[in-house]
Parts: sequence; structure tokens; C-alpha cells
Amino acid sequence: MRTVFRYWLWLMALAVIVQIGFAGIGAFDAADKATAGSVDEDGFYDSFTLHAALGTFLVLGGLLTFLLALAARVGRKRVLHALGIFGLLIVQMLLGWTGQDLPEVLGFLHPINAILILGAVASLASQEWRGDRMAPHRGSGETMSPPPATAA
Repeated sequence: MRTVFRYWLWLMALAVIVQIGFAGIGAFDAADKATAGSVDEDGFYDSFTLHAALGTFLVLGGLLTFLLALAARVGRKRVLHALGIFGLLIVQMLLGWTGQDLPEVLGFLHPINAILILGAVASLASQEWRGDRMAPHRGSGETMSPPPATAA
């Protein structure tokens, strides 16, 4: 299950990168529509369809990340890290839904939170991959002890 969790984290990181790209596609598509004439509300939101759809799946993926962390028994710290990722994804969805109702100055929170999500997912993935190489294998009988002291 630990291997599944590791690969899942990299898939989540890739999905977040694609999600950021979809936001760019939406922004440039909306800008193109605006330069071609007036853009109505439906046309504007149509530009962000891919971004909105993947965002919904990412929230579900965040829940799955948390559940996989529990199933893989990755330890309390990493389970809480996975729960934090899920929390950031919930906040991201709420910011996306309410962004037009918030004061414009708070509009920067949605992209900043996206960067935080990417960092949190990549950090957890990195910890998972490095952790197995740095820790002794279970059942090997090896223990981690400091090197013997040398005479000065």
C-alpha cells in the first residue's frame, strides 16, 4: 500500500501542475473572447470548464490521499500532512466558488493557495520517496546507531 501511496502523490502533483495550466488556458481564452467582442458571463465561465472540472476531481483526490495515508500507515506526521493537503484543496474549491463575491484584493488567495497545494503535495511525495531509502529495511536487523567514537 505504501508504494501505491508514493505513486499516487506524484500523480496528484502532476494533476496540480496541469490544473495550474488549465487556469492559464482559461484566462487566455477569456481574453481572446474579450478582444473579439464582448464576452458574456457564460462565455467567461466556459473558458474555465477544464479548470473547474479538474479542481473537483482534485478535491476528491485529496480525500483519497488522506485515506491512502491512513491505509499505508505512513505515520502520524504524514497522515496529518495528507489531511492538510485535503484541507487546502477544500479551501481552494471554496475560493473558486466565492472568488467573484470576495473583494478583488483577496483574489490573489486562489493562485497563492494553488502554489501551497503543489508545495505540500510535492513535499509529502519527496518525503515518502526519500524516507524509504534512508530508513533501514524492516526485519533486516539493522539499527540506526551513531558511528563509533574515534580516539583523538
